[in-house]
This record gives sequence, C-alpha cells and structure tokens, in this order.
Amino acid sequence: MPAPSVEPRQPGRPKRRRLTPVLRLRAQATAALLLIAALLATALAAFATAGTDLHRLSAVSEPRATATADLYQALADLDAQHAKSLVVGYSATPPPDGQPATLVDDGVLAAITAQTDRRQAGRDLASLAASGASDQQDRNQQDVLALLDGLASYDALTGTEEYSATSQPNPIVGRPPDLALDYYDQAESMLQQTLLPRVQSLLASADRQVAADRGVAQGDARHGALLLVALGAVALGLMLWWQLDLTRRHRRLLNPPLLLASASVLAVALAGGFALLGAASEAGAAVSSGYAPYAVVAQAQVAAADAEAVQSRWLVDDAYRPSLQRQFTDLTQRLHALLGPQSTASVARTQADYLAADTTLRSLAESGQLDRAAVQLTGVTRGEVAFAYFDFSSRLGELAAQRSAVFDHRAAAAADDLSGWTAIPSALLGAALLLVVVGVRPRLAEFA
Repeated sequence: MPAPSVEPRQPGRPKRRRLTPVLRLRAQATAALLLIAALLATALAAFATAGTDLHRLSAVSEPRATATADLYQALADLDAQHAKSLVVGYSATPPPDGQPATLVDDGVLAAITAQTDRRQAGRDLASLAASGASDQQDRNQQDVLALLDGLASYDALTGTEEYSATSQPNPIVGRPPDLALDYYDQAESMLQQTLLPRVQSLLASADRQVAADRGVAQGDARHGALLLVALGAVALGLMLWWQLDLTRRHRRLLNPPLLLASASVLAVALAGGFALLGAASEAGAAVSSGYAPYAVVAQAQVAAADAEAVQSRWLVDDAYRPSLQRQFTDLTQRLHALLGPQSTASVARTQADYLAADTTLRSLAESGQLDRAAVQLTGVTRGEVAFAYFDFSSRLGELAAQRSAVFDHRAAAAADDLSGWTAIPSALLGAALLLVVVGVRPRLAEFA
C-alpha cells in the first residue's frame, strides 16, 4: 500500500494569522477613539489660534495703527492753527483821527482749535504707549517719550511765536513781526523734520503689522480648516468602513451609536471648517475694505491740514509766495489722487467749496486787499476759507469713521464665526467618544 503523499511546505511563506473577532473589534474601536480625540484636539487648537490671531489684529494692531494715523493728523492740523496765529492783527488801513483801530482777527478760534489738537495728540500718545504686544511695550514707550520730548520743544517755540506775534502794540493783520516768523519757521522745521518723520515711521510700522497680522490670521484659519476637514474625512471614513465591517461580519444592518458618532464627526469637520474659512474671509475683508480705505482717508486729512497751513503762510510771507503756491497746488493734487476712489458726493462738494474759497483768498490778497483777505482766510461764514476747510475736514472725518466702522463690523463678524467653538466640538466629539464605546460593547459581549 503506497504511503500518502505530503505536500512540502514552501519556505518563505509563513502561515497567515487572522485577528480574532474580539481583537478586531478592539483595534477598530481604539482607532476610532484615537481619531476622534485627535479631531477634537485639532478643532480646539485651530479655533484657539484663530481667536488669538483675530484678537491681535482687531484689539492690538489696528487700534495702534489708527491712533498713529490720528496723531499724524492732529499734529498736521496743530501746525495749521499755529500758522493762522501769524495772521492776527488790526486793520491795515489806518483808522480816522480819534477812532480806535479795528481788530480784524483775534486768533481765538485758531488758539482753541490748537488746544484741542494738542490734547488729542496727548491722548493718541497715551494710546500708543499702552498698545502693542508685550515685546513691543518698551519700544512703544521709547517712541512715545521721544515724541513727548520733541513736542515739549515744539510747544515752547510755538508759544514764543504767538507771544511775538501778539505782544507788539496794534499789530497789523497778516503782517507778523520777523521774530514771530522766525520762531514759526523753527517750530515748523522741527515738526516737519523731526516729529512727523518719526510719526510716519511709526505709521509705516503699524501698517506693516496690520498687514502681517491679517496674513497670519487668514493663514492660520485656513490651515486649521484644511487640517480639520482632512482629519474629519479620515475619521469619518474609518467609521463608515467600521459600519460596513460590522454589517458583514456580525449581520447587523446598522449600529445606531456609531451612526450618531459619525454624524458628530461630520458636523464638526464641515461646520468647523466653514467657520474657520468664514473667519479668515472676514479678517481679510476687515483690512482690505475697512482699515486700508481708512488709512487713505487719514492721509487725505493730513494733506488737507498741510494745505491750510500753507495758505496762512502764503498770505503773511510775500517773499515765498511762488514756492508756497506750488506747495499748495501739489497738496491739492495729492488730495485728488487720494480721494479719487474714496470720495463721496458730500466730500467732493466740500472739497470744491474749499478750493473756491482759496481762489477768492488769493484774488483778494493779490489785489492788495489785505484786510478782506485776512477775513477770507479766518472767517467762519459760508464761502470763507476757515468755514470751508472745517466743512471739508468734517466730511473727511466722517468718511474715515465710516471706513473704520467697516473694519469693526467685519472683525465682529469674524469673531461671531469663531464664537462657541470651544464648547461645540467638546460636546459633539465628547459624545462621539462615548457613543463609540456604547456601540462596540454589545458586539464585544457576544464573545464574552
């Protein structure tokens, strides 16, 4: 009787071992729990980072940039008011015998406005000293101290200028003494060569910080959304595969707890991803539609204040009228360029009124009517320069406030997109973790 044949075992092919049903269920449950826990940690980290980025942009960077722009405008207008103090005086036409000289301009309005500008500059400096991240505090305070030192010297020069212009008996309107002009020149030189360049440097730095913080806020939110959706897709894929595997191996149509856990994973991944993308979009729009236009209007406010200062200097300083006229023309052209895409009907109207008032001023001065020219410059009735400038400046201020409000609205919308996303993923995914345990326990009990 022949011996039974034995098939030889092929080397290199170890016998394949299959997981027991219990081990398989435990491995699947462990993988699901780990992925859901990772999704929860990712959601919390992404929304915490997005919230921190948005706070830095809306509560630190933008207010600092706004305060710097406001400081720049206040100092430029302060210079314009001090230039008007050069016009103070009595009528150039001698009074009849026995009659007192007629006071054409007393400079009170310019002095009050200058005091307002100076107080505003102080508030802006205080805001700058307190703003910025912790690593910027020392540098901010150093910049503020340097500006305060410079402003103290500037105040001393302008105070002496005003005293020199008003201390002489019966000063002639629009004809300040040479000493007053000298002190104004020194004060303006300090402002234009020392103070304003430092403020410009601070403003450029603040603009760059706003742009950088917007980029960080948008980048972190988008990366968080991508990671959240990707991890959610992996977790959801595992949950669905597990459902199919349970159906095939354990002959169960559905596992309701795992189905609910899958729905929680899907909800957090999709809703969280859309919330992060929405916050990124709103943060970008806050800067592009809010702060950036505001910054342009703020520059226009500075140009308008510079133009007003040049007007006063043009009236009182005959020797430099041609160069001062060119400066005024350059500033008005800059205003047109800045306000072109930003202007509204009210801004355009008041700008035209301001330029028309300036034309009248120059016509009166060039015809030798110094008294009327001084009234045209400092008068506060419609058609006069001071009224027209105030109206134009007020409309620019309203336009700047509107643009700033757009930033606040968009930043608030971004904050709304992020609100609640500490509790939402914790509740949904915490429940999903419990549901996985609840869903797998009956299957494990079958093999106990």
